[in-house]
Amino acid sequence: MTKEKAKKIFEQYNRTSDVVRCPNGRAAIRKQLDAYARAAVNLYGIISRDDLVNIFNKQNVERTTNDEIYILLLPLVLKNGWYGFYKEYIVHYLFFDDFDQANYLLEHQADKPRYIPEKNEFLKYTNEDYVDNDHWWNVHRFMLDVFGSCKETSEGYEEVRNYIIYGDGIKELGPILDRHNLIFSGEKQLREFINLIMLAKSNTRIWENNGYTPSELHEILIKHNKNIVKFPILQRPKIGRNDPCPCGSGKKYKKCCALFDIEKTAQLSSEECRLFYETWYGLMGFVNERKSVIKATIKPEYPNTVSDMMIHKVREVLWKKPELIDEYISETKLPQEKIDILKLWRTNHKKGMFFILEYQPEYAVAIALNEQGEDRLYGIKGISSSIANTLLQELPVQIETVLLPFKGKIIYDSFMSSVPIRFAEGAKAAFREMYDKAIKYGIITSLE
Repeated sequence: MTKEKAKKIFEQYNRTSDVVRCPNGRAAIRKQLDAYARAAVNLYGIISRDDLVNIFNKQNVERTTNDEIYILLLPLVLKNGWYGFYKEYIVHYLFFDDFDQANYLLEHQADKPRYIPEKNEFLKYTNEDYVDNDHWWNVHRFMLDVFGSCKETSEGYEEVRNYIIYGDGIKELGPILDRHNLIFSGEKQLREFINLIMLAKSNTRIWENNGYTPSELHEILIKHNKNIVKFPILQRPKIGRNDPCPCGSGKKYKKCCALFDIEKTAQLSSEECRLFYETWYGLMGFVNERKSVIKATIKPEYPNTVSDMMIHKVREVLWKKPELIDEYISETKLPQEKIDILKLWRTNHKKGMFFILEYQPEYAVAIALNEQGEDRLYGIKGISSSIANTLLQELPVQIETVLLPFKGKIIYDSFMSSVPIRFAEGAKAAFREMYDKAIKYGIITSLE
């Protein structure tokens, strides 16, 4: 930005007459406040002067005020240009060209808590390029390994990173890579790259989240019982029977995915559903007693009085230590039918990332790599409802879950998180090609 343009923007939102010399004895405070302001806009994008005062006063012996921040920092706005004053806020320099974007950001931050690290960590954000995890470095390193160290790789990485952090999903990922002539050799490389990308985004501090990563905010909302995310999947949209089906087929909902729940062939029978949940909750109760995950008592009954959010915490402990299933079987008096089910869960469960590609009358069809690194198709039944009507998202859908064998079928462990992204036509074509290759081996409908 030129000095002339910076001056014009400055004068639009600030009075030149307000620029005064630093009051005696406050030079050191001004230096500290400058560091805090730079760190704040790098971490949050925008922050009110009152909020910055509160953060500063809680982390320092010296105190400041809203008025003093304006007096001390205003001369530095024109001099350095790292941030600026906009109404009662301090904003990142990226908003200087369009303050409407600052208003948009405020709307999206409004109902979210603010991430405030301790002082030493907070001030590390004065460096605009500072990140507190290695996930984006892993993405960059992967691209260097695949494409080599060259200008196209470096520029492509920067554009990918900026788009994923500040953009909408990954639908433009293909065009960005094409623009920089970065072509993956096969589906396996592409899938690994997308997984690294999504992991990096989940652990990136985002302005719209008031500095929290998506993963951190997810946990906070669950802890405070907010309904932004709910289990077993991300919050379902409300679909009218005459609305276009969310799977993207182009049909009306009542003539498409709604039929799977009407026919009930893509889910367990009511007897099987009850057997699954009683077996599952019994296991969850044992894991909780052994590991003291939550204070509640999980009984082997369906429906259960303990919330899904609480049981999910226990479930996470189980799949980090699946040998707990062996202990449950050996230490608990169970009917043979449940013992047989649990033994198969112990040895034949499949945990990971899957892509739902289509819905058939008997199951949802997902693709994933097998133990040999080859694409295979899996037919997954829903539990109390079909997966089509559990997800209600345009296909393909990326999900993370644990597949379980159950009575000669494949189901999931009642928890399924979906990634709310849309795939561009290029990606959909790649999935169709993967499907056509994998269908030669048939659709796997049993893990036993």
